[in-house]
Order: sequence, then structure tokens, then C-alpha cells
Amino acid sequence: MRLNKFNFIKNSHHEFYELKENDLIKAEDRLGFRFPKELREFYLEIGYGFIRGNKSAINRFLDPATITDITLREDIYEFDPDLDDIYEDEDRLVFYEVNEGVYLTLDLNDTDKSSVFFFDKKIADSIEGFIKKVDQNDRYFEDMED
Repeated sequence: MRLNKFNFIKNSHHEFYELKENDLIKAEDRLGFRFPKELREFYLEIGYGFIRGNKSAINRFLDPATITDITLREDIYEFDPDLDDIYEDEDRLVFYEVNEGVYLTLDLNDTDKSSVFFFDKKIADSIEGFIKKVDQNDRYFEDMED
């Protein structure tokens, strides 16, 4: 892990909360697998929280416990119809909430870097690339051509 890989996102424009490694491990134990390497790095270096931008959007890096609830379809996500299409592809992991019921996913088959998807459209080759783009324009992916 490269220390301070995500340091550029630590600024007054965003709001992140520290995450203890133990909380990450608890979520992984519930899931039965480890989070992708790059997501783990982000969590341990930055945490989870909000990218500030469009005031009408949530723009939230989900915490590990919420990702686990979504993946396992537990708690408030048990009957969430917005998740039905996402989990037709079991190789995707929700990690970011754009707006209520609109999520970004990671490709679980990637090893070192995690490709980021907006529905079926690949919008970044890595979490680092995604963060750099979203830090400049939180809605950049909505206007990308197929």
C-alpha cells in the first residue's frame, strides 16, 4: 500500500469520518470475503463520508457496515427494489451512493485496482481515478458517452 495515495482528497470541500480497521474486519467477516484492495486502502487512509458538490446529490462513500447490509440485503435494504438490477451481476459491489437508490459499483474481479461502474457503464479504471475525477466534478459520469 502506498501511503498517502488518497491524500489529495483530504480538503475542506469534503467530509470524511475515520474508520477503524476492526470495523472493516467485522464487515468482511459478515460478508465472507475481503473488500477489494483499493477500497480497503481508501478506508484505512481516508475513511468514509461525503464528497461535496451538487447540493441535490448525496455523493457518499458508504461505510463497510452499510455495504455489507446492501450486499446481504439486510436491514432496510432487504426489500430495496433499487438493488435488484445491481445484483444480477454478482461480481459487483456497491460502494458509493450518488443519490437515493442510485449507486456506483466496483468490479470484484479486478485485483489491484477496482473498476468503477455507473449502472453498466465503466466510468473509471480505479477508485483513485474515480476520486480524482469526482473531486473536480461530482457528476462527470452522468454525461459520459457510451
